[in-house]
Amino acid sequence: MEDHRLGDLLRELPRESARPGFTTRVLQRLEAPERRRSMPRLALAGAMAATLAVTAGVLVDARRDALEAVRAQRALAEIRAEHGRLEREVRELSRPPVVYLGGNENVDLVLDLGKVGETEGAKLAAYHDETF
Repeated sequence: MEDHRLGDLLRELPRESARPGFTTRVLQRLEAPERRRSMPRLALAGAMAATLAVTAGVLVDARRDALEAVRAQRALAEIRAEHGRLEREVRELSRPPVVYLGGNENVDLVLDLGKVGETEGAKLAAYHDETF
C-alpha cells in the first residue's frame, strides 16, 4: 500500500477524545491526601535503595581489598622462603672451600682450608669471609 493512501485511511478514522471531567478527576487525584502520604514513602524507598547501593559498593571494595591482602601475604611468604634459601646458600658458600692443588696419576693433592689453622693476624689470600 502506498504511503499517501495509508495516511488518508488513518485520517478517516474517528478521533478519540477524553470523557467529560477527565482533567478534573486527574487533578483531584494528584491533590488527594493519600497521594501526598505516598510521596514520603517514595522518598524513603529511594533513600533505602541508594543506601543499599552504597553498602553493596563498600562490600565489594572490602572484598577486593581482602583478596589483595591475601595475595600480598602469599607473596611475602614466598619472598621470605626464598630469602631463607638464599641465606643458607650464602652460609654454605662462605665455609672454607676445599682447594685442589694438583697431582699426577698416582696422587691428588687437596687442601681443606677449613682444617688449616690460621696464624696470628694472617688470613688465607683466597678466602675472605667479609665478602659474603
